[in-house]
Amino acid sequence: MRTPATPEAVPSLPGQRAASARPPAAVEGLRPVHGWHAALVAVPTAALFVLGYRRRWICDDGLIYLRPVRQILAGNGPVFNVGERAESSTGTLWQWLLALATWVTGEDPAFLAVGLGLVLSTAGFAFALLATCRLHRGAGLLLPAGVLVLLAVPPFWSYMTSGLESGLGTFWTGLSWWLLTRTRRGQEARPTCTAAFVFGLGPLVRPDLAVVTACFLAAQWWVLRPSRRGTAAMLASAGAVPLAYEVFRAGYYGVLVPLPAIAKEASASDWSRGAGYVQETLGPYWLWPVVPVLGALAVLLVRRARREQRDRAPGRASLAVLLAPFAAGLLLAGYVVRVGGDYMHARMILPALFLLLLPVLVVPATRVTGVASALLVVWLCAAVSPLRAPFDVRSTPGSFNVRSSDVEGLGDHNPVRTATWVDNWPALPEGRAMLARAERAPVPTLLYFDAERRLHATPMRADSPYQVVIVGRHLGVTGAAAPLDAYVNDAWGLASPIGAHLALERWSWPGHEKFLRNHWVFAEWAAKHPPQRDLLRAGAPREAVEAARAALGCGDLAELRESVRAPLTAERFWRNLTGAVERTRFRFARWPAAAQQALCDRPAGGRSGLTR
Repeated sequence: MRTPATPEAVPSLPGQRAASARPPAAVEGLRPVHGWHAALVAVPTAALFVLGYRRRWICDDGLIYLRPVRQILAGNGPVFNVGERAESSTGTLWQWLLALATWVTGEDPAFLAVGLGLVLSTAGFAFALLATCRLHRGAGLLLPAGVLVLLAVPPFWSYMTSGLESGLGTFWTGLSWWLLTRTRRGQEARPTCTAAFVFGLGPLVRPDLAVVTACFLAAQWWVLRPSRRGTAAMLASAGAVPLAYEVFRAGYYGVLVPLPAIAKEASASDWSRGAGYVQETLGPYWLWPVVPVLGALAVLLVRRARREQRDRAPGRASLAVLLAPFAAGLLLAGYVVRVGGDYMHARMILPALFLLLLPVLVVPATRVTGVASALLVVWLCAAVSPLRAPFDVRSTPGSFNVRSSDVEGLGDHNPVRTATWVDNWPALPEGRAMLARAERAPVPTLLYFDAERRLHATPMRADSPYQVVIVGRHLGVTGAAAPLDAYVNDAWGLASPIGAHLALERWSWPGHEKFLRNHWVFAEWAAKHPPQRDLLRAGAPREAVEAARAALGCGDLAELRESVRAPLTAERFWRNLTGAVERTRFRFARWPAAAQQALCDRPAGGRSGLTR
């Protein structure tokens, strides 16, 4: 009789499990490996939580989310100003999550934004590590690799909080990666549709994450190879909520994207500035030496997956899953470079970097990967040592360290509450006093800035729907300080439908190049004949104000104002919905005379004021 090469399982009695075919010694030998893999997840996750907690803060852009949250809870709808339907929140889900958390707890939404961001980021990193361990679990012992980058680069820690949607984005990315690595051929329909539903939420987390949604859905489809009916079910699960919200957005706000996407010209191109933005992230943190090491590890993993594909059919699934975050990360990084980066140091490139790291957070242990992991540990020690100089706010003209600037301006290492900003922001005490006087004034009052950034007051037109209109150069803190029934006229277009649709001219920080000058502000809000001294202070010649006032009442610009300020009837919703494409593309000249000439010569719906 032939002796079996491997021990056979002992048949079990009814009600008992079959004995393992693996020898007891082998089972015992695996326990330390399993403990090491658990540590690979737990230790970096705990370290990142501590690092994020030590850098907890909320920035001015994070405060921008809070005024719509307060408006929602006050019954005024998802708007920045009462009576004007403008979507100032880039992260739709983040806005509604904060509204829900504030409604349930009654806590300061700034404090909740910081806390939720920290918890969600930590959970996202944990999901990501668990998923990568699962992806490589058949290879035996695993070693740390890309996770060391997360522990070495301070912007990852800073944007675990910040009040922005970054924490939710990290959580969604980690959870999506975890769900994608669970995808197996022959999987049941319900888990498949659940994963597709989560993937589909990407555009609502942040619009540019739509590329990640597409890559993950494509990988899921390639693994499952579902029937036409199954494909339709996947697409329906992924697209139901985003498409329903897009219909709401187009009908309610009158445009197809959040207002900051129009103000920052998310479809424009500035490759050279974008390349500089990436350099400003990779250079100060000594990331360039890491790129070839992690690139080599990625190549090894792809070759291993292809070899498995040749050996056995299931290998094809692992290759598709492995390539999905690489493709998504490269596409997202390419988009960031194309649009010219951002004024906030490193913020916009971090999601792409995280995606590129996902498959190599940990790697199977071999001689080559062991050497690479050792090199990365040495690099980590050097990168977090005093040898590396901290990033200097003034080191580059392209972006600056927002957290350092905010902490210095507020005099608080961990500003996590609205009151901290309102009470301590250097430019605000005078503004708060003038706001209080304007609220008590017998006539409506416009508060505007002169060229020296000093705040002044001038009477508004008598039929103004607001008692106070204040120009907001720092939109978040101004919106936090101003009453909900006051109108905050955003100078940078993030919450101003008029300012957002100005034609782009490259001249300032990325995303802050559409400055709404005082001649437009005076034309819309000031008295019909403003005092000459106020016009001189504002740098707004009377003829420019008159030209701007005429342009505001003409053609496509008049229709744009009507789309956001007219009562939201069924007819208005339909007109907004059907005109959303053209309205999203509409731009007009920033100089009043040119705008008047272009807009007032043709009726609304013409192409006179449009810039493609």
